[in-house]
Order: sequence, then structure tokens, then C-alpha cells
Amino acid sequence: MLYKLTGLCCLLSGLFCLLIAPSLAQVPENNGYAGDKPLKTYIHDTVKGDLYYTAGSSYYSGKAYPGDTYKVNHNFDLPEGATIKLARLYNYWTWSSEGMEGRNPEMKLSFDGQELEPDREYSDRKGWGSYDYPSGTWAYDVSSCITGSGTFTTEIENTGPDASCVCIEGVGLLIVYEDPDGRNIEYWINEGADELNSQMDENGSPLYYTAPNQTICEMLRPALQFPIRSATLWTITQSGNWENNTLIVNDKKFTGICDGKPYPDLEIDKRNVTDCLKAGENIILFQASGDYVISSGSFLVVEKDLLAEESKSSTEEASEKSEETGSTPETSGTESKKAPGFGFVFAPALLTGRKLVSGLRDKKAGK
Repeated sequence: MLYKLTGLCCLLSGLFCLLIAPSLAQVPENNGYAGDKPLKTYIHDTVKGDLYYTAGSSYYSGKAYPGDTYKVNHNFDLPEGATIKLARLYNYWTWSSEGMEGRNPEMKLSFDGQELEPDREYSDRKGWGSYDYPSGTWAYDVSSCITGSGTFTTEIENTGPDASCVCIEGVGLLIVYEDPDGRNIEYWINEGADELNSQMDENGSPLYYTAPNQTICEMLRPALQFPIRSATLWTITQSGNWENNTLIVNDKKFTGICDGKPYPDLEIDKRNVTDCLKAGENIILFQASGDYVISSGSFLVVEKDLLAEESKSSTEEASEKSEETGSTPETSGTESKKAPGFGFVFAPALLTGRKLVSGLRDKKAGK
């Protein structure tokens, strides 16, 4: 009986090892679901004008096979007297594959009939196991294509091999324009694609070897000079319609930013973050808490307070001049009264007084 029990225990142990071996073998050396691809700054600049961003008539395409096309319209009204400084088009795509194998897509994009090539290509993929399909953000310079107000049409065609497919999440149009009547702004445009997934099982263990503290993407790291009037932040994510996803601006956390607007496959969050920012370096993060999501864009617009800056600059300049002369604006007036130089008026009068007194004494003495 003892031998039978021992044999049964050995058998059960062997079966347990066989069951856990595949999961142990799947632990990836490099897991693309971690926050390992911070967004990159395309441009940081200033302008008197404003920034405009829209997804237009975008929608989720589903699987687009070779020859299938995706069409989006963007309508833009430029203020009177304004001119375009830069314009960028973003093609947000996901789940690109050929059969069951992940592959980078082959796509032809036309903007108002003009075929364009992306000037930046960002992508990420899980990097292990099944459903290892890449996703990405392709960015195009369309500054020369937009000269004023109008409706602009983007058309995308899958030009890959027969068994290939790709899903288009949407197309975004970003415009920075100069306007004599506009605001004085400083802006940052950050782009990229960082796949994140921190799903947990019922026991609180990561399903894909990444916990929420590992699925944090750095969106922006702007250095600011105060004072400022206001600050507006856009956060662009794909496929992340999960309420626990969190935007972190320094020590302030915002949940519910992936609320399915304008639609669940492309979330655009726009919010005022003035009170969250500080002078010097700021850190803006996106933390995925739950199912699959792709961090794709972060745009920050800060309205400068030029009057306060000029006043501050004048005060600092006056302070520097005062330091050179050994006085300060607050004490220069009173110090002049206490200084020996004040006696230039008083000393002659004192001498004259002494001579008068001396003369009177001389007369009394009969001199």
C-alpha cells in the first residue's frame, strides 16, 4: 500500500509539473506589454495663435484586407487672418497580421488626393506567445496641403499580400496656426505607440506578466517657466475603453479618462491642467490598469502671461542695476538721505552759520 501511495504522489507531482511547465516557459524575456516606449517629442515651440486637434469622421474599421479602403473627412475653419504653421495627420492602426503571424502593415495613404509617405513611424507589439500582432501610429506632414479652411479627405488602402489584414482605429488631424488676434502659447507635441496590458486574474496575479506598476508610459516631461495663464492637455489612446486607466500629472491623478469618446477604439481626453503644473520640470504619465490599451499622443498647450513676464523681467533688471550700485529699489531712496552725500547741501549752510556767529562775536568784542 505504501508503495502504491508513493507512486500515486509521484504521478500527481509529475502531472503538476507538466501543467505549470508551459506557463513557466512562456515567461517572456522582453514583454512589450510593459511601459517601455515613452512618447517622443516631435516639436516644442511657441506661437501667437493656437492648436487644434480632431478625429473628424473617424471610426473603427474592423479587419481591412488587401484592396479595402478606409475614408475619413476632417473639417477645419481657420480664423480670419490666420495662417498655418504646421499640420500633422495621424494614422492609428492595430492588429496587423498575415494569417496568424503578426507583421507590419503595408498601407497607401492619400490626403485630398495626394499620396503621402509617413515621416515618423511608431509601433509596438507584445513580442511573445499567440496574438503577437503589432500596433502603431504613423505620422504625416500635411502642412503644405492645408492653406485655409475647408474639408479634407483622407483615404487609406491596405496594399499588403493576400492573407494580410490591418485594423484602422482612426485618423487624427493636428493643426498649429498663427493668428494676430490669438493667444501667446508654448506647446509640446509628443507622438508614439506603447502597447500596455495589466489584466489581473481573480487571485490578483498578472495574466500577461505585467502588473499596473509596470504598465506606465511617460507621455511628456515639459520644463515650464512661470507665470502662466492656463494649460490644456490632450491625451490620445487607442483601444483603451477601461475606466481604471489613469492620467498622472505630477502628483495629481485622473481616472476615467478613457471614457469611449469620441468612440471606444480611439479616446481623446482634453482637460485643463493649470493647477497641476509647476515651475521647472513636470512629469506626465499614463498608467494602464486593466485590459489592452495603446498610448499614442500627448499635446500640451500653455498660455503665457506676457505682462507678468515683462513685469518680472523689469523688476529683475532693476534689481541687477541696484546690485551694481550697491543699493536696492526698496532702500535706494532712504539710503540717499542717510548717506554722506546728503551733506553737500547742509555743509555750506553750516559753514555760513559758523561765520555769522563768529562775526557777531567779533562785533561784541569790539573787533
